[in-house]
Amino acid sequence: MTETYGTVLADAIARAGDRPALRARGEARTHRELLASASRFAHALAASGLVPGDRVCLMVEDRVESLEAYVGVLIGGFVPVHINDRLLAPEVAAIVERAGARAFVHTDGRTPVVDQVSGMTGDGGLVVICIGEDALPGSARFADLVAVGSTVPPRVSRLPGDLAFIGFTSGTTGLPKGVAHTQQTMLRILRHMPVHWGLSPRSRCATTGTLSFVSGIWGIMLPHLYLGGEISFMGGSKPDEWVDRMVREGTQVTSVPSPLAAGFVEAVRARTELLTTLRTVIHSGSSMPAEARRQIVDLVGPGFVEAYGMTETGAPVTRTVPEDWSERCLAEDVYASAGRPVHIAEVAVLGPDGSPLSTGQTGELAVRSDTLFDGYYEQPEQTAEAMSAGWFRTGDLGRVDGAGYVYITDRLKDMVVSGGMNVFPAEVERVLVTMPGVAAAAVFGVPHERWGETVVAAVVRSDDAVTADGVIDWVRGRMASYKKPTQVRFVPQLPLNASKKIDKIALRANW
Repeated sequence: MTETYGTVLADAIARAGDRPALRARGEARTHRELLASASRFAHALAASGLVPGDRVCLMVEDRVESLEAYVGVLIGGFVPVHINDRLLAPEVAAIVERAGARAFVHTDGRTPVVDQVSGMTGDGGLVVICIGEDALPGSARFADLVAVGSTVPPRVSRLPGDLAFIGFTSGTTGLPKGVAHTQQTMLRILRHMPVHWGLSPRSRCATTGTLSFVSGIWGIMLPHLYLGGEISFMGGSKPDEWVDRMVREGTQVTSVPSPLAAGFVEAVRARTELLTTLRTVIHSGSSMPAEARRQIVDLVGPGFVEAYGMTETGAPVTRTVPEDWSERCLAEDVYASAGRPVHIAEVAVLGPDGSPLSTGQTGELAVRSDTLFDGYYEQPEQTAEAMSAGWFRTGDLGRVDGAGYVYITDRLKDMVVSGGMNVFPAEVERVLVTMPGVAAAAVFGVPHERWGETVVAAVVRSDDAVTADGVIDWVRGRMASYKKPTQVRFVPQLPLNASKKIDKIALRANW
């Protein structure tokens, strides 16, 4: 029998025995308990008529049962279809139908959305399973399914090229794309991530990410279980609560989202005993000011890891290494970089015509990796548009310096072309947030009769004395004049999409 992602994961969890595996919302599971519940769930899905390869949608919040469900779907040979739990009913219904899902697992905090979805899909054969008490009539309760049945993991046969996981990426317009990964690729991700993050067996991880984001599941959570390690959910905790829990639990690995960077530094300075166990601090997936990275490195040392990747790449394609934070680093500005390509990946910079650009030039980043996705699920045209001779065109703008360090400049679609000049909003935003009294900013382009587009900024201020003219002058004094905003509007907060990224589509629509 060909080994599968699920069987390899199940065997590793079995070897961990009674070691701690999961902590969330006051509940905990050992590896043995996790595997028993996951196995019973896999058998229950099979008993309901599902066969290996069938798609199972999961829209779940941060609970130990949620990861039990994921593991059960995987070891049963079914295909998890990840759905961001912040999506609304029409978006969820469209994903369920496109995936051809046979089952839908949700936590009871999302029951109202699922209730609406059930009236949209028109498929009475969908098996709906609720984690929690607030289940819809006719739904099964996860707790009931895992209370009985065999705790022996099923052994199923799948081919290396068979579908293993679909992660639907959130979008600001239209339906998100389903990023499809095969059994072979998921196994590569599982075995690569411990090397990528420098994890050790039995590693204890405090994750500030949530189960809303699929990359955190296969990139951090499942690899820790594979190592016999422990996952503790910290999402939603204030920095001091987060750090206090890490001290109590002897955390070795954590991730720092950009909005919590300053609070993390302040909280660790107040509880420096954490540094006796904390070895690795990860940042990835969003922009972080160079000065914030510098403060974290000054505090935690060379264990800080900056990485770059996306759902389509499966695993990150670049990362920093401990030596990068020393005087031996040859990067132009390592604190502004995403590190260098890892051993299983390549990064190229392409011009508008798709030809490679020279060192230091800015263009679209393209990547080639052993963990690259198989394509967008049942969307061959979108797949062909994104792929070129084995390279994935990321849609990100960036450059590579002479020492091989990669710098992410902006999203290609976000670039503003004003009077023939290219303006990268992220570059302007980095300057804006250094202005006293500016808490956050979003820069983008709007149509202009003369220049084609003009640069504008939506600004959240922490000091009402900040004026629009003052914001424009701040940028003018620090950047080429054509990059300055010509219009500034103050907003109470910046709108976010389902991935908690600034929704510039909404800002443009309301400008």
